Amino acid sequence: MQRRSVLKGLLGLATMPFWMVIQKVQAATWFAQAFDAKQTSDVLAALQATAVPVSPNIQIEAPQKAENGAVVQVEISSNQPAGSISSLRLLADANPTPLIASFELGKQVLPKLVTRIKLAQSGDLIALAQQNGGQFQQQRRSVIVLEDGCAGSEREEPFASSMKMRARPLEDGPLGKGIVELKIIIVHPMRTGRSKNDDGVLMPAHFMQLMQVLLNGKLIVDVQTGTGIARNPYFTFYVKDARVGDVIAVNWQDNRGFEGHSQVTVST
Repeated sequence: MQRRSVLKGLLGLATMPFWMVIQKVQAATWFAQAFDAKQTSDVLAALQATAVPVSPNIQIEAPQKAENGAVVQVEISSNQPAGSISSLRLLADANPTPLIASFELGKQVLPKLVTRIKLAQSGDLIALAQQNGGQFQQQRRSVIVLEDGCAGSEREEPFASSMKMRARPLEDGPLGKGIVELKIIIVHPMRTGRSKNDDGVLMPAHFMQLMQVLLNGKLIVDVQTGTGIARNPYFTFYVKDARVGDVIAVNWQDNRGFEGHSQVTVST
Protein backbone atom coordinates (compact mmCIF):
# COMPACT_ATOMS: atom_id res chain seq x y z
CA MET A 1 0.00 0.00 0.00
CA GLN A 2 1.56 3.35 -1.04
CA ARG A 3 0.44 6.88 -0.21
CA ARG A 4 1.79 10.08 -1.77
CA SER A 5 -0.87 12.72 -1.04
CA VAL A 6 -2.11 13.85 2.36
CA LEU A 7 -5.70 12.94 1.48
CA LYS A 8 -4.81 9.42 0.39
CA GLY A 9 -2.59 9.05 3.45
CA LEU A 10 -5.44 9.94 5.80
CA LEU A 11 -7.77 7.52 4.05
CA GLY A 12 -5.17 4.79 4.45
CA LEU A 13 -4.65 5.53 8.15
CA ALA A 14 -8.38 5.37 8.75
CA THR A 15 -8.34 1.65 7.97
CA MET A 16 -5.40 0.88 10.29
CA PRO A 17 -5.50 -0.10 13.97
CA PHE A 18 -5.15 2.95 16.24
CA TRP A 19 -1.79 1.86 17.65
CA MET A 20 -0.30 1.62 14.13
CA VAL A 21 -1.40 5.22 13.44
CA ILE A 22 0.27 6.44 16.66
CA GLN A 23 3.57 4.73 15.83
CA LYS A 24 3.49 6.12 12.28
CA VAL A 25 3.01 9.68 13.56
CA GLN A 26 5.91 9.25 15.98
CA ALA A 27 8.36 7.90 13.37
CA ALA A 28 11.90 9.23 13.72
CA THR A 29 13.47 11.75 11.34
CA TRP A 30 16.00 10.17 8.97
CA PHE A 31 19.54 10.81 10.22
CA ALA A 32 20.78 12.67 7.09
CA GLN A 33 24.13 13.80 8.52
CA ALA A 34 25.32 10.25 9.14
CA PHE A 35 23.82 8.68 6.01
CA ASP A 36 25.09 11.42 3.67
CA ALA A 37 28.65 11.33 5.04
CA LYS A 38 31.24 10.21 2.48
CA GLN A 39 33.90 8.98 4.92
CA THR A 40 33.65 6.44 7.74
CA SER A 41 35.32 8.87 10.13
CA ASP A 42 32.59 11.43 9.41
CA VAL A 43 29.88 8.82 10.01
CA LEU A 44 31.40 7.89 13.36
CA ALA A 45 31.69 11.55 14.31
CA ALA A 46 28.01 12.10 13.45
CA LEU A 47 27.11 9.09 15.61
CA GLN A 48 29.39 10.41 18.39
CA ALA A 49 31.32 7.13 18.25
CA THR A 50 35.04 7.93 18.31
CA ALA A 51 37.97 5.79 19.53
CA VAL A 52 35.74 2.69 19.53
CA PRO A 53 37.47 -0.51 20.68
CA VAL A 54 37.25 -3.73 18.68
CA SER A 55 35.39 -6.34 20.74
CA PRO A 56 35.19 -10.15 20.44
CA ASN A 57 31.61 -9.81 21.74
CA ILE A 58 30.52 -8.61 18.28
CA GLN A 59 30.54 -10.94 15.27
CA ILE A 60 30.06 -10.37 11.53
CA GLU A 61 29.23 -13.21 9.16
CA ALA A 62 29.71 -12.38 5.49
CA PRO A 63 31.32 -14.03 2.47
CA GLN A 64 35.07 -13.62 2.09
CA LYS A 65 34.48 -12.97 -1.62
CA ALA A 66 31.31 -11.37 -3.01
CA GLU A 67 30.76 -12.44 -6.63
CA ASN A 68 28.05 -9.78 -7.05
CA GLY A 69 28.32 -6.73 -4.83
CA ALA A 70 24.65 -5.90 -5.49
CA VAL A 71 23.45 -8.61 -3.07
CA VAL A 72 25.64 -9.60 -0.14
CA GLN A 73 24.05 -11.28 2.88
CA VAL A 74 25.42 -10.15 6.23
CA GLU A 75 24.69 -11.25 9.78
CA ILE A 76 25.59 -9.16 12.82
CA SER A 77 25.36 -10.71 16.27
CA SER A 78 26.55 -10.44 19.84
CA ASN A 79 26.84 -13.01 22.60
CA GLN A 80 25.32 -10.50 25.03
CA PRO A 81 21.70 -10.96 26.18
CA ALA A 82 18.62 -9.19 24.84
CA GLY A 83 18.30 -5.72 26.32
CA SER A 84 22.04 -5.17 26.79
CA ILE A 85 22.63 -3.52 23.40
CA SER A 86 20.47 -0.56 22.41
CA SER A 87 21.60 -0.24 18.78
CA LEU A 88 23.50 -1.95 15.98
CA ARG A 89 24.86 -0.03 13.00
CA LEU A 90 26.34 -1.49 9.82
CA LEU A 91 28.89 0.35 7.69
CA ALA A 92 30.84 -0.48 4.51
CA ASP A 93 34.07 1.47 4.60
CA ALA A 94 34.57 1.51 0.79
CA ASN A 95 31.00 2.48 -0.19
CA PRO A 96 30.37 6.04 -1.50
CA THR A 97 28.24 6.59 1.61
CA PRO A 98 29.49 4.13 4.26
CA LEU A 99 26.51 3.99 6.65
CA ILE A 100 24.19 1.24 5.46
CA ALA A 101 21.66 0.92 8.27
CA SER A 102 20.96 1.71 11.91
CA PHE A 103 18.88 -0.60 14.12
CA GLU A 104 17.52 0.57 17.47
CA LEU A 105 16.63 -2.57 19.44
CA GLY A 106 14.00 -2.92 22.14
CA LYS A 107 14.66 -4.95 25.28
CA GLN A 108 12.88 -8.00 23.82
CA VAL A 109 15.05 -8.14 20.70
CA LEU A 110 18.26 -10.17 20.61
CA PRO A 111 21.37 -8.33 19.33
CA LYS A 112 21.35 -10.49 16.20
CA LEU A 113 20.05 -9.66 12.73
CA VAL A 114 20.43 -10.57 9.08
CA THR A 115 20.14 -8.31 6.05
CA ARG A 116 21.35 -8.01 2.45
CA ILE A 117 23.51 -5.11 1.33
CA LYS A 118 25.32 -3.52 -1.64
CA LEU A 119 29.10 -3.23 -1.75
CA ALA A 120 30.80 -0.94 -4.25
CA GLN A 121 34.30 -2.36 -3.86
CA SER A 122 36.52 -4.42 -1.61
CA GLY A 123 36.91 -3.16 1.94
CA ASP A 124 35.89 -3.56 5.54
CA LEU A 125 32.41 -4.14 6.88
CA ILE A 126 32.03 -2.49 10.29
CA ALA A 127 29.48 -3.51 12.91
CA LEU A 128 29.03 -0.83 15.56
CA ALA A 129 27.20 -1.79 18.76
CA GLN A 130 26.09 0.64 21.44
CA GLN A 131 25.53 -0.59 24.99
CA ASN A 132 22.61 0.63 27.07
CA GLY A 133 25.09 2.72 29.05
CA GLY A 134 26.19 4.51 25.87
CA GLN A 135 29.56 2.79 25.31
CA PHE A 136 30.42 1.67 21.79
CA GLN A 137 32.11 -1.51 20.56
CA GLN A 138 32.97 -2.53 17.02
CA GLN A 139 33.97 -5.46 14.87
CA ARG A 140 35.34 -5.51 11.31
CA ARG A 141 35.42 -8.02 8.49
CA SER A 142 37.16 -7.67 5.13
CA VAL A 143 35.17 -8.59 2.01
CA ILE A 144 36.59 -8.83 -1.52
CA VAL A 145 34.09 -7.55 -4.09
CA LEU A 146 34.38 -8.86 -7.66
CA GLU A 147 31.60 -6.73 -9.18
CA ASP A 148 30.46 -3.25 -8.09
CA GLY A 149 26.99 -3.43 -6.56
CA CYS A 150 26.29 0.31 -6.20
CA ALA A 151 26.27 1.49 -9.83
CA GLY A 152 25.77 -0.31 -13.15
CA SER A 153 22.56 -0.14 -15.17
CA GLU A 154 18.92 -0.80 -14.23
CA ARG A 155 15.67 -1.13 -16.09
CA GLU A 156 13.32 1.77 -15.40
CA GLU A 157 9.92 0.43 -14.33
CA PRO A 158 6.81 1.90 -12.66
CA PHE A 159 7.10 1.68 -8.88
CA ALA A 160 5.03 -0.97 -7.15
CA SER A 161 5.73 -2.47 -3.75
CA SER A 162 4.56 -5.28 -1.49
CA MET A 163 5.72 -6.90 1.72
CA LYS A 164 5.91 -10.48 2.96
CA MET A 165 6.46 -11.44 6.60
CA ARG A 166 6.80 -14.64 8.59
CA ALA A 167 7.02 -15.03 12.36
CA ARG A 168 7.52 -18.45 13.92
CA PRO A 169 8.82 -19.79 17.25
CA LEU A 170 12.22 -21.47 17.20
CA GLU A 171 13.04 -24.60 19.11
CA ASP A 172 14.94 -24.01 22.33
CA GLY A 173 18.63 -23.88 21.50
CA PRO A 174 21.72 -21.64 21.46
CA LEU A 175 19.61 -18.48 21.23
CA GLY A 176 17.65 -19.43 24.34
CA LYS A 177 14.02 -20.25 25.07
CA GLY A 178 10.89 -18.58 23.76
CA ILE A 179 12.54 -16.99 20.70
CA VAL A 180 10.48 -15.96 17.67
CA GLU A 181 12.23 -15.55 14.32
CA LEU A 182 10.79 -12.71 12.23
CA LYS A 183 11.57 -12.51 8.51
CA ILE A 184 10.63 -9.48 6.40
CA ILE A 185 11.04 -8.85 2.67
CA ILE A 186 9.87 -5.65 0.98
CA VAL A 187 9.68 -5.24 -2.78
CA HIS A 188 11.52 -1.96 -3.47
CA PRO A 189 14.11 -0.89 -6.10
CA MET A 190 16.52 0.70 -3.56
CA ARG A 191 18.17 2.86 -6.23
CA THR A 192 21.36 4.61 -5.16
CA GLY A 193 21.21 7.56 -7.55
CA ARG A 194 24.40 6.29 -9.22
CA SER A 195 22.90 3.71 -11.61
CA LYS A 196 21.81 4.42 -15.20
CA ASN A 197 18.83 3.35 -17.28
CA ASP A 198 19.04 1.67 -20.70
CA ASP A 199 19.64 5.07 -22.33
CA GLY A 200 22.62 5.82 -20.10
CA VAL A 201 20.79 8.46 -18.04
CA LEU A 202 21.33 8.56 -14.28
CA MET A 203 18.28 7.36 -12.37
CA PRO A 204 17.29 9.38 -9.29
CA ALA A 205 17.80 7.84 -5.86
CA HIS A 206 14.79 5.91 -4.58
CA PHE A 207 15.33 4.01 -1.38
CA MET A 208 13.63 3.04 1.86
CA GLN A 209 14.65 5.24 4.81
CA LEU A 210 12.54 4.27 7.82
CA MET A 211 11.06 1.03 9.12
CA GLN A 212 9.40 0.22 12.43
CA VAL A 213 8.54 -3.19 13.88
CA LEU A 214 5.81 -3.37 16.53
CA LEU A 215 4.85 -6.29 18.75
CA ASN A 216 1.24 -6.08 19.94
CA GLY A 217 1.40 -2.32 19.39
CA LYS A 218 4.74 -1.77 21.14
CA LEU A 219 7.72 -0.53 19.14
CA ILE A 220 10.53 -3.11 19.36
CA VAL A 221 12.80 -2.29 16.39
CA ASP A 222 13.34 1.18 14.87
CA VAL A 223 15.34 1.04 11.62
CA GLN A 224 16.92 3.73 9.46
CA THR A 225 18.40 2.69 6.11
CA GLY A 226 20.46 4.27 3.36
CA THR A 227 21.19 3.40 -0.26
CA GLY A 228 23.46 0.49 0.78
CA ILE A 229 20.62 -1.92 1.50
CA ALA A 230 20.12 -4.31 -1.42
CA ARG A 231 17.15 -4.25 -3.79
CA ASN A 232 14.03 -5.74 -2.17
CA PRO A 233 15.14 -5.17 1.45
CA TYR A 234 15.38 -8.31 3.56
CA PHE A 235 15.66 -8.50 7.34
CA THR A 236 15.60 -11.21 10.01
CA PHE A 237 15.15 -10.35 13.70
CA TYR A 238 14.92 -12.51 16.81
CA VAL A 239 12.35 -11.60 19.45
CA LYS A 240 12.39 -12.93 23.00
CA ASP A 241 9.21 -13.96 24.90
CA ALA A 242 6.85 -13.46 21.94
CA ARG A 243 4.10 -16.06 21.77
CA VAL A 244 1.90 -17.80 19.24
CA GLY A 245 -1.01 -15.48 18.51
CA ASP A 246 0.96 -12.26 19.08
CA VAL A 247 0.69 -9.70 16.28
CA ILE A 248 3.79 -8.16 14.68
CA ALA A 249 3.29 -5.12 12.46
CA VAL A 250 5.75 -3.36 10.14
CA ASN A 251 5.55 0.20 8.79
CA TRP A 252 8.05 1.63 6.29
CA GLN A 253 8.61 4.88 4.43
CA ASP A 254 10.98 5.88 1.62
CA ASN A 255 12.69 9.07 0.39
CA ARG A 256 9.97 9.80 -2.19
CA GLY A 257 7.02 9.62 0.18
CA PHE A 258 5.88 6.09 -0.55
CA GLU A 259 5.04 3.94 2.47
CA GLY A 260 3.85 0.46 3.32
CA HIS A 261 2.13 -1.34 6.18
CA SER A 262 1.60 -5.02 6.97
CA GLN A 263 1.23 -7.37 9.90
CA VAL A 264 1.57 -11.04 10.70
CA THR A 265 0.47 -13.30 13.53
CA VAL A 266 3.09 -15.47 15.23
CA SER A 267 2.23 -19.05 14.27
CA THR A 268 3.85 -22.48 14.28
